[in-house]
Amino acid sequence: MDNEIQWVKPTPLKGNRANMIEFPVTALPPVLRDMACAVAETTSTDVSMAATAILSMISYCFSGQYRISGKKDHNEPLVIDSLIVAEASFKKSPVMKLISQPYQEFVKEYNEKNKEIILENKAKKKVLANKLSALEKNPDADTKEMSRLSMELSNITNADFRRIIVDDITPESLVRQLSVNGTLMMMSDEAGSLGNFNGRYNTGSAPNLDLLLKSWNGETFISDRITRESIILYKPYVSICLACQPYVWDNMIGNMAFRGSGFLARLVYCFPKDLRGMRKYDTEPIPDELADKYKRLIYALLSYKFRRFELGQTDESFIFLDDKAKEEYVFLHDKFVEQQLLTDMVFCADWGGKFHGLVLRICGILHCIKAVLNGEKPDEVMVSHDTMCNAIEIGHYFRLQAIYAYGLGDADNQTIQAERILAKVRSKNISEIRQNDLYRICRCRLFKNAQEFSEVIAVLEEYGYLKSEIAPAQNGCNRSGITLRFNPNLYAQ
Repeated sequence: MDNEIQWVKPTPLKGNRANMIEFPVTALPPVLRDMACAVAETTSTDVSMAATAILSMISYCFSGQYRISGKKDHNEPLVIDSLIVAEASFKKSPVMKLISQPYQEFVKEYNEKNKEIILENKAKKKVLANKLSALEKNPDADTKEMSRLSMELSNITNADFRRIIVDDITPESLVRQLSVNGTLMMMSDEAGSLGNFNGRYNTGSAPNLDLLLKSWNGETFISDRITRESIILYKPYVSICLACQPYVWDNMIGNMAFRGSGFLARLVYCFPKDLRGMRKYDTEPIPDELADKYKRLIYALLSYKFRRFELGQTDESFIFLDDKAKEEYVFLHDKFVEQQLLTDMVFCADWGGKFHGLVLRICGILHCIKAVLNGEKPDEVMVSHDTMCNAIEIGHYFRLQAIYAYGLGDADNQTIQAERILAKVRSKNISEIRQNDLYRICRCRLFKNAQEFSEVIAVLEEYGYLKSEIAPAQNGCNRSGITLRFNPNLYAQ
């Protein structure tokens, strides 16, 4: 029957993927590039998902260690916060699990190896704290002794089991974990932890995004509590790598706390292509040699980072651009970004205002990886023009993703309803169905009644997603119905 209809590509309901580009995976350094492709191959997913997660997670390895300088009074830390937005069946969890596995294994091995000294230091801290507490209660206590004990107590650093990844964590717990670990990675395939920072457990309370905002740039954060001693975090860094379903993003983009605070402008976005219907089960696994190379790279970076922390080294080294790289960077800002803020990025100007800095961050990460792979110290070699060009190429991918992401925020309720219908149709691979049957399948709180459902169906027909026609009665019923035939191009989007 479809041969009787001249189908054309339907008009996008919201956002427009037409201008989006493939993730430039060749711009990544060798090991990361190969790993992204291998993860995409074995999971049968769009490589953009693996590449975004890899870039975001590996930024943790350099947070608190390096900053990259664009000019004398502008520098950026090497922190990339990302949000991957995809339906439930896009295999977000398997992708993130494969990429994060070396991080999980490293911290487990580290804590087991250092278990004795950690517990010993923990006991020392408790003894010293008790002594100090006893002196504080004595009005005639020796203040010099109190000062000495306080200094000795503060010098004991490796007294807690280390963490790299946090997931469902509250703002208060994040403060404590950062005070122990210095830097962290917030990783989840559901993005549920963000609800904790938006007053999820405290009805009527104000959002508590301050620490997430400041940990994007390593700004001092002070936590004052009446019931406990103040905690000062001088250079907190949290590298965020989250994944969520589209409805979560719909809520976030419409949330003034997230949008107005600038939190959404700090994220890079990835809306991977829908490969459902074309995926294979019997795919090539990640080659053992590549998995070993990736693991050894992550272990080397984490070993160096943890060793610095044990020695109390909190200073950040600066990375500088060579002349050609700086010239390219200046051109990007003056001849491209400024114009884009008035044209393509006008509706995501808050994000666009940070795009120039994002490119610098990506450039710093690429430079550090290349230096380590070449056996060099990142701060002892200049950033090359090729590395800057690679960073700009990746930056453009994220720019177009952000434009698309912010475009979704302009959708009204009817558009959201239409998207839900299409998602259900795709998930069940429906080509033709009676409207009443589809209503029963899609029935949920999104639709008040069948009339509202019919109005959304009319919108989908107007946009070219389906054709409707009166169908004769079936199964002895005297009433005719409506048959919906869906555009085959729906599965090619």
